[in-house]
Amino acid sequence: MLRKQLTLWRFLCSVTVGTGFVWTVAGFANGAEKPYYEGKTITVLISSSPGGGTDTTGRLVAQFLPKFLAGNPNTIVQNMPGGGGTIANNYFTANAKPDGLTIFQDSSSGLGNFTRGGERIKYDPRKYKAIGSINRGGSILMVRKDARARMTDPKGKKLVVGDTDGIRTWVSMSVWAAEYLGWNLRYLYGYPGSRELALALRQGEIDMWGTQSARLIRDLQKDGVVDLLVQQADERRPDFPDVPTFEEALGSKKPSGPSWDSYEQWSGPEEIDKFLLVPAATPDDIAAMLRQAYVKMGKDEAFAKQATSFYGEAWSVRPGEWTHAKIKVVTSISKEARDFLQQIRKKYGLPVGK
Repeated sequence: MLRKQLTLWRFLCSVTVGTGFVWTVAGFANGAEKPYYEGKTITVLISSSPGGGTDTTGRLVAQFLPKFLAGNPNTIVQNMPGGGGTIANNYFTANAKPDGLTIFQDSSSGLGNFTRGGERIKYDPRKYKAIGSINRGGSILMVRKDARARMTDPKGKKLVVGDTDGIRTWVSMSVWAAEYLGWNLRYLYGYPGSRELALALRQGEIDMWGTQSARLIRDLQKDGVVDLLVQQADERRPDFPDVPTFEEALGSKKPSGPSWDSYEQWSGPEEIDKFLLVPAATPDDIAAMLRQAYVKMGKDEAFAKQATSFYGEAWSVRPGEWTHAKIKVVTSISKEARDFLQQIRKKYGLPVGK
């Protein structure tokens, strides 16, 4: 499977301090006498609207990352939603200076958009330097309780699947379920973010939605709005052990060849999930400072408490080297799989790249 193609690298973060030793990667860039980030402000550019998982991750980074950067810089947050991350990616590529003072919080949607292609894509995520990533666990696909009976009824009213842009990684589960399990679905996309989609599900404007956010899922469950159908993971999340994986749900109907390759390409970026980037030309010593700080941030007790309260128990922090290598893997696709992916998206009324 695509998610098993890349073995997780061991990330060793060791520091030796001695009298008269110039500690370059820890904050004294280019032999400066004071920490590089002292007196500076970092802008955290977020590729989504406020309130969702990408925004929450970016704000956690803005809150905690400076704690582990020598010089303790200030941070400001700038949201730039639109096009599933395309607007922010294009802006970042064209305008961000490679000085470590503008860092980019992106999500799996940006990777999916790039692979899908099209004239609007003016960026290449493989050329950025990845600082690290946070995976929240596999997406859970939910259905309104009052709509579930119609899900496999070909003569019933189609269930409405809601999304922001029609390319989120979890959408792949619903498309392959429609194709191979006979789910009776249609798609409605264009919602600004997770907050609006959760409200639409509550109000019955849409019937099906998916997210990795344990807090949003639990809130909908607690209020009796939804049933949980499947999860997008190789193994069941520890916080949702009773929800089958999508492969378990497919069973003997699981396809092979270009069909499954294209499914894995679409769903694969979810393993990276929320990732932090700097421009490709950022000096290695500055990127190293940020990467080390990111790993330390993930081990901080206060950070872990806040992360668990929002993400649930399944979240994990991955280092920059792993993230960078994984981005290259999940943005690679054969012509046969790409053709199948475009055909199946077109069949279900979803965006198709040029």
